[in-house]
Amino acid sequence: MRKYIYLILACVLVASLVLTGCEGSRSEVLDLENHLPDQEIKGITIENLPMDNEEYAILKAAGSDRALVFDVNLGKVQADRVHIWIDDYENGEKVGSLFGMESSIDQVHDNSFRLYLTTLAMGNGDEVWTLAFRQNGNVVSSKTELPKQDYDSAMTHPMTSITANPNETAVLGVIARNKGKDHMESSDDVDALIRDNQAVYVMRCTVIKDQ
Repeated sequence: MRKYIYLILACVLVASLVLTGCEGSRSEVLDLENHLPDQEIKGITIENLPMDNEEYAILKAAGSDRALVFDVNLGKVQADRVHIWIDDYENGEKVGSLFGMESSIDQVHDNSFRLYLTTLAMGNGDEVWTLAFRQNGNVVSSKTELPKQDYDSAMTHPMTSITANPNETAVLGVIARNKGKDHMESSDDVDALIRDNQAVYVMRCTVIKDQ
């Protein structure tokens, strides 16, 4: 009799373990399918134009010394505005934002646009810097004038392929300058560029989706 009781208890124990294992498996599957953290797909892509693009030839003919030009494609992302600006770093420390601009985005007719940064040397040695937004033939721009700067080397570095979510700040490119230094390393490591160069200007943008 005792033998049968042990056998029954063993069967109950095995059944319990099997059911518990199955329940745990079901719970894990549910977690994977239904409880993943919500993440918005990064649908905004930003690409710098290659240097052989005719845009650069046009800007050069118009007198610009340096230029950064970017294609922005929103994909399926619905966005309302774009904000672009230049952060100014001196000897590794941020000293402020040089200037910036903001423009509304027309997604009714087109979900892509271009962003520009150009520099133009004046006869007295001062520079005019321009930020611009262009979409469907419409252009919005902002300018600032920098006093004459004494430097021996300069580098313009666009970031490689960039993706971003709405309301997320992205680095587009960097202009770096130095006095008494004739060799500069180009890199997508913005922190390293800021640390290793005397004057660094970082172009940033945020594609804004109003709540």
